[in-house]
Amino acid sequence: MANFCIETFGCKFNKADSELIRKILIEKGFKEASEKEADFVILNTCGVVEKTERKIIKRAIELKKKGKKIIFAGCLPLISQKICEKIADGLIGPTNILDLPRVVRKVLKGKKAKFLKQKPIDKAKFKYFAIPKETVVAIVPISEGCLGNCAYCATKLAKGKLRSFDKKEILKNIEEALKLGAKEIQLTSQDLGIYGLDKGKFLLPELLRDILKIKGEFRVRLGMTNPTFFKKIQHQVFKLMKDEKIYKFLHLPLQSGSDEILKAMKRRYTTKEFLEIVKNFRKNFKFGILATDVICGFPGETEKDFQKTVFLIKKVKPEILHVFRYSKRKGTVAEKLKDFPDRIKKERSRILNKVWLQILKEKNKKYLGKVFPVLITEKRKDSFLARTNFYKAVILKEGNLGEFKKVKIVDVKPNYLVGEIVN
Repeated sequence: MANFCIETFGCKFNKADSELIRKILIEKGFKEASEKEADFVILNTCGVVEKTERKIIKRAIELKKKGKKIIFAGCLPLISQKICEKIADGLIGPTNILDLPRVVRKVLKGKKAKFLKQKPIDKAKFKYFAIPKETVVAIVPISEGCLGNCAYCATKLAKGKLRSFDKKEILKNIEEALKLGAKEIQLTSQDLGIYGLDKGKFLLPELLRDILKIKGEFRVRLGMTNPTFFKKIQHQVFKLMKDEKIYKFLHLPLQSGSDEILKAMKRRYTTKEFLEIVKNFRKNFKFGILATDVICGFPGETEKDFQKTVFLIKKVKPEILHVFRYSKRKGTVAEKLKDFPDRIKKERSRILNKVWLQILKEKNKKYLGKVFPVLITEKRKDSFLARTNFYKAVILKEGNLGEFKKVKIVDVKPNYLVGEIVN
């Protein structure tokens, strides 16, 4: 039977999908191997931004030159189908993973193959989750697709409408992951807050209540949730988040500090609504970690619009900020709008990152000398990564994976803290 290897690009959902791909192929008799020994390589792709697409295409060409058969999985085959067809031997969409063995068999016979028609499936039923080596973290998807129609986003073209996975299956996956040694469960989806709405109601609070009933000492990290719908369940979720099993961590995308640009983006919330959620989060959790996303240079973004974003970032002081330069994607509403020169987008991105690093420099001082409980989640080359109860990263020189310890913060860096275990 042929050998394969997988390379994953993009979000945590893709990492989880790679685990499902691995499971399906191994069950069908294929053997995972190194790139050198692999007969075919699966590139599990992301198509959110053009930069990532270029990186994936470049990697595929490199592998083809080495004589490898290439199969593109993930979003890119649906977002940029023509270029993917030119390079890859096989194409498979995010909802066609179960057809993968058929694609592989055709490819190995020297034929071209593709399965790209959306076929809604409940992936939770296949009991897959990612627990990479040297970690105690399990990535557990709870839904796929979204209810948005953002002007810049091509992901919906590939993922389709919201499909919430069966709650009982999700809970089984979490219990199985814990039995296998996981201590941190990362719930992921395109938009966590809308879980259940395709079935008629918000089910995230109910899911979290059931997760908290699971016995054992572990932590849960909530994935990204958009303000549009999260504003309706924020108080329920924050109440549940007070349980020690849930990290005091909120990933709430802003995208722009200008209501005019948010409207053009078709984001369906206002800066006032975003700020209200942040205010409630900060009020409930003194050391809570706020992560947010911003897009620089969306078509029509004036200097005044951009300065509104800078002002708002200075106001909310997020502990994590993902700055993206707007990237035109095929099939989106914004594709037809006039784009900014790269130099303007780069400069705005540089300004925002500089502002954010200064915020971190000031905010991290408050941790110095304090003692916090942590979970050691990852073994690195010569250190360990631990997480506080509010998901702040702490680097330790010693420890054991999966242990809950108390640490004293002895140094602070822009993106992490340095700690020592205390008895």
